Amino acid sequence: MRSGLIAKDIHRSVLPETFRVFGRDVGVECSFEVMNVSEPRFVQTVEHARVALDGFVVTMPYKRRILELVDEISASAAQCGSCNIVKVVDGRLVAHNTDGWGFVKAMALKGISVKGMHVVMVGAGGVAMSLAYHLREAGVARVDVLNAFPEETERLCQRFGDVFAPHSLDAGALKACSAGADLFLNASILGQVGYPDFEDLSFLDGLPGGAVVFDVNYSNPDARLPAAATARGLASYTGRCMSICQGILAMEIWTGRAPSDQCAKSLVETMEGE
Repeated sequence: MRSGLIAKDIHRSVLPETFRVFGRDVGVECSFEVMNVSEPRFVQTVEHARVALDGFVVTMPYKRRILELVDEISASAAQCGSCNIVKVVDGRLVAHNTDGWGFVKAMALKGISVKGMHVVMVGAGGVAMSLAYHLREAGVARVDVLNAFPEETERLCQRFGDVFAPHSLDAGALKACSAGADLFLNASILGQVGYPDFEDLSFLDGLPGGAVVFDVNYSNPDARLPAAATARGLASYTGRCMSICQGILAMEIWTGRAPSDQCAKSLVETMEGE
């Protein structure tokens, strides 16, 4: 099984080890190549993957652009409006999206169900779209979406229905929306390597003691959100576990065989302990 990752500037990816372990669990030897490419080289790299790989992962900033290059778009990618997993079938590229599925699965492996939750989500881009779709499918009660670009925010909320409410991204809205929420979810670039971080984290004080804080970013060990949540005694997780768990479904898409929950849980615990 020849696989890889197409990204622009990825740091500290868990995917090479994830697919090595998952491949062993399902009985498939899996090679994995990380390809950081500039935007002018993106199309060329995809065409290389078409002939050289059996499947590949796509991450920011290419999750939407890849849809212009594939031959088939699955229901998951169509619903999410973005793609993070491509299966190569006889030279044809088939787009899938497993991001949001991986988040819900990661929470389930930790004994957390998002059904009925009041969620605050920062971000409305590619990964946020996938999270929104799977949050809706999992039966959340409400999602307040905060984002810096109003048109993007409106598009997401209109796409997924009345459960989603759009808000501007500012200190007042963060504080108001977070009060009493069950889950705070950062699906934006805030805190990622090379991007601004949260300036004011006092909105975390409005979350109840049993709330969960989840930062999709895990490339930046100095990101402020996870540490601030932990300091307040809140359950805090990063995209490390989500990235691992989206690989469960990716491996099944690529090989027809799904790694066991026991294997995934063990891998998450090992990598989160590093």
